[in-house]
Amino acid sequence: MAAITALAVGLTLVAGHLLLTVIALEPFDRAGYVLLTSVLPFTVGYFLALWVVAPITEQLGIGHVVTRAVLATGIGATLWFVVLGLTGVVTAVSATSDVLGIAASPGLIGAQLGYALQQALTGLVVLLPLGVLGGVLQWVWRTAHPAPHHIEGLIDV
Repeated sequence: MAAITALAVGLTLVAGHLLLTVIALEPFDRAGYVLLTSVLPFTVGYFLALWVVAPITEQLGIGHVVTRAVLATGIGATLWFVVLGLTGVVTAVSATSDVLGIAASPGLIGAQLGYALQQALTGLVVLLPLGVLGGVLQWVWRTAHPAPHHIEGLIDV
């Protein structure tokens, strides 16, 4: 069920990104890069959080469900930061003419990490309602269709 929830959140992000691209009349040349460095890491992090770290079960109250959904959204945004930051650092290092590249561009590396942090924090704030909605809908579905086995995550141990 966590996979379906994460897939729905990911598809919503893709649809939103494509809609914003069409409305802004931007070319689609960066669409693949944006999907690979933002939508995919967030969706994978959100899924792993709901599956491994903090699964949502029918026994939980609404407060715990919202808390776990916020945690899952935060983990998704953290993975987004890591992927975007690594991509930015690799780009900054490879953009210099130095043999190792690191000595020539510490400011550029810092700027790339700052950009990644800004994007991830903005994504966290913007995607928090969607993440909580996904968690609550998963809880509603789990309440109507209880799992046949005991579900436990890392925070339950």
